[in-house]
Amino acid sequence: ETPIPTIAAINGPAKFCKSRHQPGMGGSFTLPQKLPNQVCNDVLLTGRVFSGQEAEKMGVALKSVPSRSMVLEESLKLAEQIVTTTSPNATMETVKLLRAPYLDIMDARLQLEAEAQARCFASNDFKIALAFSEE
Repeated sequence: ETPIPTIAAINGPAKFCKSRHQPGMGGSFTLPQKLPNQVCNDVLLTGRVFSGQEAEKMGVALKSVPSRSMVLEESLKLAEQIVTTTSPNATMETVKLLRAPYLDIMDARLQLEAEAQARCFASNDFKIALAFSEE
């Protein structure tokens, strides 16, 4: 893993879990780190789509912007602020320190998610959901 800051510029609504599927991509690990339990349950169990403003209010997004055309511009401003405020070595060392407590736990959670997804994809429920979505 490269110890550089990650800036996600999301242009559109957020959705952490497709309906009828369990979360993947670390969602069962990262969201409980950021959200109160009942909000996390709502987001992961319903597959509800929410706006950038709602993501900011929940603490999932640092900032939302009023126009899609501003997403990249605002992300680049944040990147420029990081680059001009801190030396490259200090930035990398800080990122390592911030990520360190989660790395082992995250690997274990990703393994659990992969196993859960395999069980879900092999289930009759998944076949029914897939057939329903193709109609």
